[in-house]
Amino acid sequence: MNLKVQLLYRILLIAILCLTASAFYVLHQSNQQAISEANLSANSIEKQMNSQLLEMFSRYDSSNSFPNTDQWAGINGLSGSCIQFLSLSQGRQRSLCNQTITTEQSWPSWFGSLYQQFFDPDFEVKKNIYFNALAYGSIVVTLNNHVQTARAWNNLRAVIGVLFASIFAVCLLVYFTINRMLQPAQLIVTGLEKMRGGQLGIRLPSFAIKEWRQTSDAINQLASSQQQIIADNKQLALKLMNIQQEEQRYIARELHDEFGQCLAGINAITTSLQQSAKQQHPELLEEIKTISPITRHMMDVLRNLLTRLRPVDVDDLGLDASLHKLVSSWNNRSNGKTNYTLSLKGKTNAFPEPLPVNIYRIVQECLTNTAKHANASNASIIINHKINDDILLEIADDGIAKAEDFDNVTGVGLLGIRERVAALGGKLTLNNKNTDGLTVSITIPIPASRNEIDE
Repeated sequence: MNLKVQLLYRILLIAILCLTASAFYVLHQSNQQAISEANLSANSIEKQMNSQLLEMFSRYDSSNSFPNTDQWAGINGLSGSCIQFLSLSQGRQRSLCNQTITTEQSWPSWFGSLYQQFFDPDFEVKKNIYFNALAYGSIVVTLNNHVQTARAWNNLRAVIGVLFASIFAVCLLVYFTINRMLQPAQLIVTGLEKMRGGQLGIRLPSFAIKEWRQTSDAINQLASSQQQIIADNKQLALKLMNIQQEEQRYIARELHDEFGQCLAGINAITTSLQQSAKQQHPELLEEIKTISPITRHMMDVLRNLLTRLRPVDVDDLGLDASLHKLVSSWNNRSNGKTNYTLSLKGKTNAFPEPLPVNIYRIVQECLTNTAKHANASNASIIINHKINDDILLEIADDGIAKAEDFDNVTGVGLLGIRERVAALGGKLTLNNKNTDGLTVSITIPIPASRNEIDE
């Protein structure tokens, strides 16, 4: 549930509580008003009767009937109320009931039940009449249940109608206000999603609301710092890779020049010793022959080590020829199980350092993964480079491997490829082919100059 709906629900809940409290207050006030008017009517009649008794005793005139109910009609009593005079002897009783009585029930039954439960529409006021310390009877003012319930319902309906209209208008106004106030939140979420996808160059706008503006400024500063950190890390990784390649080239050259010549010298001396021993000391010939296999083994180990440190073919033959040689060796090694093809488009032999060695290593590792995991019949390597454009490298096969198989894989091969691509400022994606197989797509930018690597 989003924030707008939650806020609207809470506003509606508060509005319902206020509506309930207002309804109870209106009914309470209606009931209190009726009781107050009943007391007022009883007090007025009491005064009128006391005045009549005073007049009668002051004039010694008892010809007029007591009490005089004709004077009651002038009293502003409640609509539908009933006024009664009860004498002590019960011999004289007078009553006057207003004729304004609702003839039809205009309220729902549930309202009548609730009003009867919480209030007293049958309320009555009783006043005893005394004059000269003598009691003459009592006045009883009784409210009409039907009339008071109808009056309370009409008051409630009028107030509730106004409240409903007010609440609806307030909710509508609050909803549009909240919707407008929360628009920056959607923009912030959209911007964060793009940043999470790697678009750290996205910047959030400066909002008019202070809190949103502070949030967007903080996010923009965080994105800028992350973008700078990533750029610095890429530059550092590229420098380290370049230094590593230079160091590996130096070590490979030293191993080749020193150990290679030493081993070649050992082979030459061994051959000479064999000739001398054959003529002068035949008993040493068998022991001397054991030296040659050892030196050959050391030469093989040295050759493999040199290949791992620095592919000699890349330095000696260039990237194009070394890749053709690599693909040819994989075809020979697979014995027809997998057919490897290579397609080079553009000036792929003129890439600046350290791109040639790293592209060679990436292709080498991808072919190794294809042979291990894909069980493919065909595998293709395509390198495409247009002038003033990025390098597009694609390794595709028709095997059983899928992109999702590598989601949580932390193998050295794939990790090494990702690190090389990231250090070169490129992007790697794994995609399933429409039929069977997997496509590894790599985009690598061309450095503008050598300074871009060394800075």
